[in-house]
Amino acid sequence: MPIVTTSCLVLQTYRFGDTSKILRLLTFDHGPLSALARGALRPKSRMSGVLEPFVEGKATLYLKPNRDLHTLSGFDLVRSRQSLGSDMERFAGASVLAELVLRLAPAERDERVFSALRRGLDDLVQAPPRTVTAVSVARIWELVRVLGFEPALNRCLSCGREVDDSERARFDTREGGVLCTDCSASGDLLEPAELAVFRKLAVDGDIAVPGISARHVRLLKEFIRIHVAEDLQIRSLEFLGPADA
Repeated sequence: MPIVTTSCLVLQTYRFGDTSKILRLLTFDHGPLSALARGALRPKSRMSGVLEPFVEGKATLYLKPNRDLHTLSGFDLVRSRQSLGSDMERFAGASVLAELVLRLAPAERDERVFSALRRGLDDLVQAPPRTVTAVSVARIWELVRVLGFEPALNRCLSCGREVDDSERARFDTREGGVLCTDCSASGDLLEPAELAVFRKLAVDGDIAVPGISARHVRLLKEFIRIHVAEDLQIRSLEFLGPADA
């Protein structure tokens, strides 16, 4: 039973019995792991009140070969990110990031996924109130790209012509990209300014872009449901963005 110490991000926690917790972790060195934190709920435990979603730390684990549940023997807190739990909009964005990793991250080490999740959580902590939606959308798009999914926003999916910044285009969610107005009458018609914002969010990862709308949030949700999640239900998507997104 090897003992390892690795950087990790807490994705989800469950109560186990009266005094323990089961943790879903994204570790830097071993990818996603589940771990039992015995006694973590005891008031005198060093881990009491520490092991919560979005926390980052150094975990010491007993890895059990051919087992899905390992044992956490120690945890050194690096960053708590408690403010994410006190703001519904930040919490929703962070929850989507964590749930996408829970459902879709590769089983082995993937530094890009770890970095994208950590960057997204940190940016949500630091975001000024008026930019939280843009930060959430941009960082979720970044994680979606890292997981291997990316919308086609530069060329028409039908004729292949480049769609420049001065023209309108339609975004067909089911096809996963833009179609010029000569090729399609289906999908959301985006004015040039809307398409420019979409590109900044989904391709450039610009967290300071102004002009984000409920439609940008809705298109992200639809893209994830159709192309990323497929048959999986990403429950936290329901809480992302404005009520009309």
